[in-house]
Amino acid sequence: MGKLQEFLTANKVENAVTTELDIKPFPFPFVVKTITEAENKVIRKSCQTTEYNKKTHQKEVQTDSQAYLTKLVVACTVDPCFKDAALQEAYGVVGAEALVEKLLTPGQYAALLQAVNDINSFDTDMQELVDEAKN
Repeated sequence: MGKLQEFLTANKVENAVTTELDIKPFPFPFVVKTITEAENKVIRKSCQTTEYNKKTHQKEVQTDSQAYLTKLVVACTVDPCFKDAALQEAYGVVGAEALVEKLLTPGQYAALLQAVNDINSFDTDMQELVDEAKN
């Protein structure tokens, strides 16, 4: 048994890591957390449609990347909770994704999305991961 496997067997690794992000002009920081690959897969699948290509006679899966990114932001944002019905009502929208689009400017959304990407290691270069594992 390898060292990592021994470690994982003896220790339950908690994946939930949080970080805070200051976004102007909000007086309090946004709190974002990590999600598991299982949660990510559910989000991705919810944004996919299957179409039949008549030329190739194959089914093709299309992913709505904008919907995926917005749902990812919703799933990873702890505070504010975009799923909160009272907050949605205060902004006159129904649905967490609609609240994100109503509440944030494009720059604020980009900053929040970047924080979500960073905490979930989406932007980590594979070589960086290899180097980190070696040390």
